[in-house]
Amino acid sequence: MAVEAIIFDFDGTIIDTELADFQAWKAVFDRHGLPLTLDLWRQRVGKAVHNGAQGVFLPERYFEQLKGYPLSADELRAQAEHYLRLCENLDVLAGVRELLEAARAARVGLGLASNSDRAWVEHWARWHGVWECFKCVVTRDDVENAKPAPDIYLKAAACLGVPPERCVAIEDSPTGMQAALAAGIRCIAVPNWLTMHLELPEGVALALSSLAELPFEALMARF
Repeated sequence: MAVEAIIFDFDGTIIDTELADFQAWKAVFDRHGLPLTLDLWRQRVGKAVHNGAQGVFLPERYFEQLKGYPLSADELRAQAEHYLRLCENLDVLAGVRELLEAARAARVGLGLASNSDRAWVEHWARWHGVWECFKCVVTRDDVENAKPAPDIYLKAAACLGVPPERCVAIEDSPTGMQAALAAGIRCIAVPNWLTMHLELPEGVALALSSLAELPFEALMARF
């Protein structure tokens, strides 16, 4: 079935903010002589992180559990500033710009579907010069249920005016892949170093090591 739209996840798919997030928090734990393992961190990847989040690893809470007291306001502020500095020095992941340019040239619709909030997504998409590529952007601010529920993807497809079955999603995390599949959207898995060892959901159409692995025409030919 022809592909009329491609819907991208953002964090970990377009830019690797997930790596920067881990590095900034790992520095905090290292300063206090505390462990912060990748197995724990992977419980956070791809999920909506906010106050009251259930089933999501929250490093500030974990720190307090280990130490018996919370991080100070100064330390939390320093961690956030470190995270932002790391994000400023990121580039978009391999193959992303080329795919965006080729899809636009082919008049394939482009959307963003993110579990992050809109302010975060818009800021970094503009910072890295890709914001204007997307006709539709849907974030956790726009739906009642974040990924792995299908709401974000369904709303993105509706905004693009394309039936879900004629869309393809690009995701790095199983949480996002589950959301796309639940929406009836075919999914390309492009795991990063944090997610590459996680089991992919059944039904993922294609798994790539990078979006640079296949040119646009060869990628679309898979569908």
